[in-house]
Amino acid sequence: MSKWEWKKLGEVCEIICGQDYKDVECENGPYPIYGSGGAIGCASKYRCPANCTIIGRKGSINNPMYVDEPFWNIDTAFGLSAKECMESKYLFYFCKSFDFTTLDKSSGRPSLARKDLLEIDLPVPPLSEQKRIVNFLGEEFSKIDTLKTNAETNLKKARQLFKVGLEKTFQCKNSWKKMLLEDVCSNIVDCPHTTPKKVPYQTNYPCIRTSELKCGEIDWKSMQYLDEKEYKKRITRLEPKENDIVYGREGTFGDAVLLPNTHRFSLGQRTMLFRPDLNVVIPQFLLLSIISPYVYKQAQEKNNGCGVGHVNVRDIKKFNVFIPPLSVQKEIAARLDKLSENVKRLEANYKQIIANCDELKKSILKQTFQGGN
Repeated sequence: MSKWEWKKLGEVCEIICGQDYKDVECENGPYPIYGSGGAIGCASKYRCPANCTIIGRKGSINNPMYVDEPFWNIDTAFGLSAKECMESKYLFYFCKSFDFTTLDKSSGRPSLARKDLLEIDLPVPPLSEQKRIVNFLGEEFSKIDTLKTNAETNLKKARQLFKVGLEKTFQCKNSWKKMLLEDVCSNIVDCPHTTPKKVPYQTNYPCIRTSELKCGEIDWKSMQYLDEKEYKKRITRLEPKENDIVYGREGTFGDAVLLPNTHRFSLGQRTMLFRPDLNVVIPQFLLLSIISPYVYKQAQEKNNGCGVGHVNVRDIKKFNVFIPPLSVQKEIAARLDKLSENVKRLEANYKQIIANCDELKKSILKQTFQGGN
């Protein structure tokens, strides 16, 4: 890189500030409208020429985008148009390598100032070298993108494996006993119809909502927690315990989870609780029945929501379930649990490949633009 020069970003490109798009918005306009998060509509006019890099001014400030056609940028996005000394794709790749969060001085929503962008230092080789680098990065990223696309496709297929296994299992129910859901539970209770007072720290009292019900498992990332006093208010109908089933009946209705013995749970809004009658059904089998396509179809048919999905408690109690002997339930639960574990391992492998692809791109960009001069 002996021939490379260090220049300011303001020397090698024009930074075009965005403007409001109300007067140019047009449903069938020839030019896309871009904000910091991507395209949001069409316009009759454009502010930025083709082959510009978009940098978010507010919001997604660390996600550069390359646009190969003229476009209108709104006030949350800067358009960077390369000057004659700069290959437009080289400018884009540099921006992909740069951490714009280092320039964020806001205390709330991330934001950038044009004056700070102008002062960014970047290495600038001759145009011929810029083109060589652009071609190299394009080829390498194309290989990585192919690998990532294949992994994403395989990830989707892996996630379908359990659903297919679940559906096939509950198609073979002709010899099983048909029962109402309320007849296989010792208790069915609805949630308190109040918003819980959460605390801003983790406690032993998680309040589980529909947002924590993910494909038969608890998603802890968005969990809200209560103090003991609020917890006791929410369990007056029934205190949830291990192997109870929490069911989402509103919004993203139809999903359910089996409660572990790790915490003292309470019900958030839009959920309800089933306590399996252990003389009739094992909890793991009942959970599989509830999240099966057969029961979900019944929930869809009873959906009374206008915009937001909603299933009434009285209808849910009357859902049909098919119950085989306890020995068969145990065998099915064990088999599907093993399938679930295998699927999780596959998912973890493909997620790691996808993450590795993203990290490899970052590594190549870092070596290209920070590897020396």
